[in-house]
Amino acid sequence: MNLEEQILSLKKRGFSQEQAEIIILMREAAVVLFCAFPESFLLYGGANLIFFHNSTRHSADLDLLTIAGEVPGAEEIGKILIGGLKPLADFFNIAAFEVKTLSSDPSLTKIRVMTNEGRSLFTVDLTRLGSVLVKEIEEQPVESASSGAVIKVKSASRDLLLLQKSEAFLLRKQIKVRDAYDIKVLTDAGARLHNTLLQHLEDNLRWQEIDKEQILERIGQVDARRCEAELSTVLSEEKFQDLKSKNFEPLRDVLLSLFANWL
Repeated sequence: MNLEEQILSLKKRGFSQEQAEIIILMREAAVVLFCAFPESFLLYGGANLIFFHNSTRHSADLDLLTIAGEVPGAEEIGKILIGGLKPLADFFNIAAFEVKTLSSDPSLTKIRVMTNEGRSLFTVDLTRLGSVLVKEIEEQPVESASSGAVIKVKSASRDLLLLQKSEAFLLRKQIKVRDAYDIKVLTDAGARLHNTLLQHLEDNLRWQEIDKEQILERIGQVDARRCEAELSTVLSEEKFQDLKSKNFEPLRDVLLSLFANWL
């Protein structure tokens, strides 16, 4: 598909024109980074869900987990992004853009891609800490929107994403309703926690001393007030209103089912 067709396809899924353009820029950022560092990263998080699993929740974070090789620094990543994204930026009439390092902590490099007028486009989050199951790494061919070259992007499998989202929902200091929504997207698409992933989650919950009462308390926090505040801006009006009409019960139901072994 050409760029116009890609934008139309994303808009049919419920994304706005601006969101569609940002998603395409993020996908191009993944292409240029995996081209430069083909063995270094694993793509996970919301961008993975949008690119490969038809998620309709907008995400402006390109989440990468370091899995091998030399870890590039923020300055090097920034230069690669500026050079690699310029053709698309020109196409989208972004006269100039820049990158800003938000964090260069040893465990997390966070870079914001923004216009020179200060409008944020998306962030690249490079995490150096995290466990990866080799069998749950997939390679997805992604075509560059500017050059047409096809690059293999290493990405977390659907099941591994479900594990990561399950852990995020239970272990964040403050819950994020988007984790519950992503869990529903994944389970609706057939994602399951097989025995190895279940054991991994079990070990983490035991180590963090998460019990039944805490799990139920977290699920209870997926209430209408929090859902409306967090989901209204990242879902299409149609999908948001559908969930709202059901008092967001489908999100709580999928969590109760997912964590049934611990309830």
